[in-house]
Amino acid sequence: MELQVAIDYTNLDKAFDLMEKIHEYVEIVEIGSLLGLCEGFSALGKMKAKYPRKKILSDCKIVDGGYDIAGLAYDAGADIVTTLGMTNNETCMGVVRAAHERGKEAMVDTIGVSNLAERVRELDAMGFDYILVHTAHDMLNCISAPIEALKVIRANVKRAKAGISGGITVNQMPEIMAAKPDWVVVGSALYNAEDPAAVAKALKSYM
Repeated sequence: MELQVAIDYTNLDKAFDLMEKIHEYVEIVEIGSLLGLCEGFSALGKMKAKYPRKKILSDCKIVDGGYDIAGLAYDAGADIVTTLGMTNNETCMGVVRAAHERGKEAMVDTIGVSNLAERVRELDAMGFDYILVHTAHDMLNCISAPIEALKVIRANVKRAKAGISGGITVNQMPEIMAAKPDWVVVGSALYNAEDPAAVAKALKSYM
């Protein structure tokens, strides 16, 4: 089981500082949407150069220009690029194609998706490697981690990995693990922690 750190600082120096503390516990390093917008695609290559054995994820959340934008991100150093499952099939399939032509992986985020079970089956058939259920950042104070939605994804995928994201803390891990995710995404619980390494170690202890 993989742990993904979602890094949403506004500069890469802070991201490197965090990674220095937690790198031994994480498998996927996400250049979050905020960090990517502030630093650009060059952040992907810089992170990959420093941590070549980690999977570097570009959280582009692509809704248009799937093949072209994803291709740029992969060529800049990303191993995984995200799109949104609520966008059109052509965009989604463009991201998958850009990934697989390069021997890389594609992730689809189900934020905003209605008819989750039906859409997950469609996304799985498109060839996505990862399907993520995600509580939107703006909703973190309103709802808890979407464990029931994770169960829906688990029940409807045939090949893709199923994961969960959104305000996850160490205290939630026993319930999350019971739903059997393939990977877990944690952001603020790590980058806002006084001791990020201790939090990362505690998270990994459940995996």
